[in-house]
Amino acid sequence: MQLFTWKEESPLGNRPAVLTIGFFDGFHLGHRALIREAKTLADELGAASLLMGFAPHPSFLFTPDHPVPMIYGTAEKEWILDEIGLMDACVLLRFDAELAGMPAEDFLTEVLIRRYHAAGIVVGDDFRFGRGNAGDSNLLVRLCREYGITCRVVPEVRDGGVRVSSSRIRDLLEAGNLQEANRLLGRPYLICGTVSHGHGLGHKALLPTINLEIGYDRVIPRKGVYVTRTLVGEQAYKSVTNIGSHPTVGEEAWPLCETFLIDGEGLFYQRNAAVEFYAFLRDERCFTSAEELHSQQQTDIANARAYSAAEKRFS
Repeated sequence: MQLFTWKEESPLGNRPAVLTIGFFDGFHLGHRALIREAKTLADELGAASLLMGFAPHPSFLFTPDHPVPMIYGTAEKEWILDEIGLMDACVLLRFDAELAGMPAEDFLTEVLIRRYHAAGIVVGDDFRFGRGNAGDSNLLVRLCREYGITCRVVPEVRDGGVRVSSSRIRDLLEAGNLQEANRLLGRPYLICGTVSHGHGLGHKALLPTINLEIGYDRVIPRKGVYVTRTLVGEQAYKSVTNIGSHPTVGEEAWPLCETFLIDGEGLFYQRNAAVEFYAFLRDERCFTSAEELHSQQQTDIANARAYSAAEKRFS
């Protein structure tokens, strides 16, 4: 998933494309509806399918002291797009002052038509574009008609009478409600990254440890211990994961994702890994000794096994 400026050419070259456009934070059920419709239209038109996102979120430009935390970073987005498998190409446009100040019609003609060779465009009904968010889906439909481009507007996806949105999922993650968050995401929430050295507690507990950093622009799930599944290469492991600052061994400045593999073997430093989250087990707390911590880890593992058996997961 490459980061482009608006002046750069499409990675598909001159090939006509159907574009679906948005911030796509989370690739939740609403985003997946856009992706499916873009693929359908691309097949109808004999064009390529291309997903266009933006980075960073506009809040990092307009309200830098209070930016919106992201559900996923680039690594997670690439993982999920590969899993969905419907897009021929994906790009991120750098959201800077120049792009933010572009009039709506110029964005269509200079970026989508001239550089990305748009044969079709698919957006959600809440889509906004152009300087000051002056353009909406109605304007886009009218402009596309004038330029001979097929435009489809996908209605919002609702759940329980409420719109499925990234902000709703962020709230669920911060509350530790993984079951609901995962349902709206359309897959288990995940954290991807390169395995780094932690405090070595996993080794002392005779359990391999997967330590992943959480980006400073990311939403932090509720601090505590979760039932997870960890993917390294072609292998999948039942696991328990702590999101937190590790108060027992010295407070971290920023929360980390530390995972203990169940029935896992080997060391994974510097390898890429993905941790999928399924259920919240308990809050993070400070232990009086390493022995007390290790005893609690065994309890957490037993509870994770019980969850796996009850939900018939990972078997």
